Amino acid sequence: MNIRSHLAAIGLCLLPLCSQAGVIYEWQALNDQLPWGITLELEFDDQTVASGAFNFEYSDPYGYDQVPQNGLLNLRYTFPGVGEDMLYASNGGGFSTGMGYVNMALAFGADGYLTGSIYLNNGAHHIDMVSTGQTFTVIDANSDEQMEGAGCTWETPSCSGASGYIRRVSATAQVAQIPEPGSLALLGAGLLAALGLRRRSVR
Repeated sequence: MNIRSHLAAIGLCLLPLCSQAGVIYEWQALNDQLPWGITLELEFDDQTVASGAFNFEYSDPYGYDQVPQNGLLNLRYTFPGVGEDMLYASNGGGFSTGMGYVNMALAFGADGYLTGSIYLNNGAHHIDMVSTGQTFTVIDANSDEQMEGAGCTWETPSCSGASGYIRRVSATAQVAQIPEPGSLALLGAGLLAALGLRRRSVR
């Protein structure tokens, strides 16, 4: 195997790190109902958005680690005063808590708005919302940490009522992500190894 073959192999290994693209959608509130000040960000891959829909339903409401294997790249849900955000990354193995599940039935409108239903639970926080047209309404939000910063306490009978829309805000470029230092170190090690093999074969 010559040096070009080694370089090509290394490049193919690093390609997923540099070329994963995504389309980001964000919640934007339209009223001042509970819960206040929530943040919801969802990132889907280009192919899923182009398909027009994303559907994933967990099979067991008491079984954790039920997350999609593709389509949904990242998500972040938080509210004022929370100690730890709900974070999800497909390349990180799912929820940062190590457990949780996703239930979504979404359509991607050509106008950049999502419609459908979303339920997210990471074992510490959950949020449930459904849309009528482009307008989503929170029908239930709760947390083990309570949600006092969002206007909800243990005494609050239901933390719900906030309405808003989830709109496309950006799309990451196809090869816009700069490889992390660890990835660059891996590339450097691969190049050195390839050069060492080349030297040996020449001798």
